[in-house]
Amino acid sequence: MRQTILSAAIIAIAALPCIAQAAHRVPGEWEVTTQMHFAQGGIQIPPEAMAQMKARGIKMPNFGEPHTFKQCLTPEEAARDEHPDFSQDQHCTSQNAKWSGDHFHADITCSGNEGPRHGVVDGSIGSGGRSYAGTFRMEGDDPHMGGHFVMAGQSSGRWLGPSCSK
Repeated sequence: MRQTILSAAIIAIAALPCIAQAAHRVPGEWEVTTQMHFAQGGIQIPPEAMAQMKARGIKMPNFGEPHTFKQCLTPEEAARDEHPDFSQDQHCTSQNAKWSGDHFHADITCSGNEGPRHGVVDGSIGSGGRSYAGTFRMEGDDPHMGGHFVMAGQSSGRWLGPSCSK
C-alpha cells in the first residue's frame, strides 16, 4: 500500500534531477536540491497506519521542505544523451521527451490502480553544463492522495568539481 501511495511522489522527486542528464552536464560531483508540494490533495495515510509507522520509527518526508543531496556523474553517464528515466513506476511513460538546445521537455502519463495521472517536466542547463534548473507538475485522481491531486516541484543542481567525494 505504501508503494501505491508514494509512487507519484517518487516519480516526481526522481524525475527532477534527471532533467539534467545527458551530454549537457559536466561530469563530476553535483549538489542537487529538490522540493515539491501539493497544490491540491496530498498523501492520505489512515491514523492507525501513521501510528504504526511512528511506533516503528518511520518518519514520513515533509514534501514541502527542500531536500539536498550530492550526486556523482561519471564521464560515461555524462556522455550518454538520455532522457529522464521514468521507469521507477512501470505504469508511467513519457511522450514528447526531447532536448532542444539546453532545454528539456517531456509529458508524462501514468495509469494503474491509482487512476490516471498526467504531468509535465521542463528543465534547462546553464553555465556551460555546470548548473541546471527544472520544474515538474503532475495531477490525477487517487484516493490515497485525497481524490483529485495536483503536485508540483522544482529541482536545481550545481557542479561542485571534477572529483567525487567518497
